[in-house]
Amino acid sequence: MTSSPIFPQASTQPFYYASVSSIWVYYLVAPKNVAPFLKNTGVEPALFDGQAMALLNFQRYTSHLAPVLSTVNEVQLNIVGYPAVRAAQTPAISLTDFLAGGEQTKLIGAFRLWVAADNPNAVKGGKDLFYEPTFQTTFQYVVPDLNDPSQTSWDVTCNDPTDPKQFIFRLKADIADLAFTTSVMSPVTQYTLDPKRRLFSYGWNLNGPFQSSLLEDGGGTNISFGTSSHPMRADMQKVLAGAVPAGVQIFNSPPVAASTRGFLVK
Repeated sequence: MTSSPIFPQASTQPFYYASVSSIWVYYLVAPKNVAPFLKNTGVEPALFDGQAMALLNFQRYTSHLAPVLSTVNEVQLNIVGYPAVRAAQTPAISLTDFLAGGEQTKLIGAFRLWVAADNPNAVKGGKDLFYEPTFQTTFQYVVPDLNDPSQTSWDVTCNDPTDPKQFIFRLKADIADLAFTTSVMSPVTQYTLDPKRRLFSYGWNLNGPFQSSLLEDGGGTNISFGTSSHPMRADMQKVLAGAVPAGVQIFNSPPVAASTRGFLVK
């Protein structure tokens, strides 16, 4: 594929994921918290009962490439918003309806503030193809998985990229007792700024349903901040100041195969 105004460089697109396991935590925040980050971006904050919304998304994914099987851990900090030039077409919607997949104009999307990933190819691809503010770091985590049914909570730490003894944030989400409903969010609209600070949009198609839940009083989900000097930590604290998680979504692609328990043949 040759370079074009649509795709910033020659590449094979779309990019296909082999598997995705992710948690999406939504925070209702004061509009003043997000205003400085949206100034001169062409993005307006989507409001839910007068509150702006931030989205923290941790994901594990794999992809099949010709010479390798690629694995990536990634976290994205976003402000949920829409293009100011499309304000007249952007619907007013409740958080309940939004998490249910009711926003079908796909104008309300995730404006990237920071993207941290542990795979250098994912970092480069995010920058080159989608203008994402990516950087490379490491993670420690334990998350629910079909191969470990005893693990019912998400516990994710994003480390400082230069000093692994320091961390940017730690997310803990005990979701075992939440009541989830099935919703269809895909495609998920993403927004970034290109080098000329023009608003750039692209879609993420997740082939399957989300499991969504509203949270009361944080719903067993909390975040703590480390002492990392990386600017993502300071920005997160500014955006999420005084915020309580209001909703959570889980997306897990289904397994494609399973080996069952063996038995002795006599």
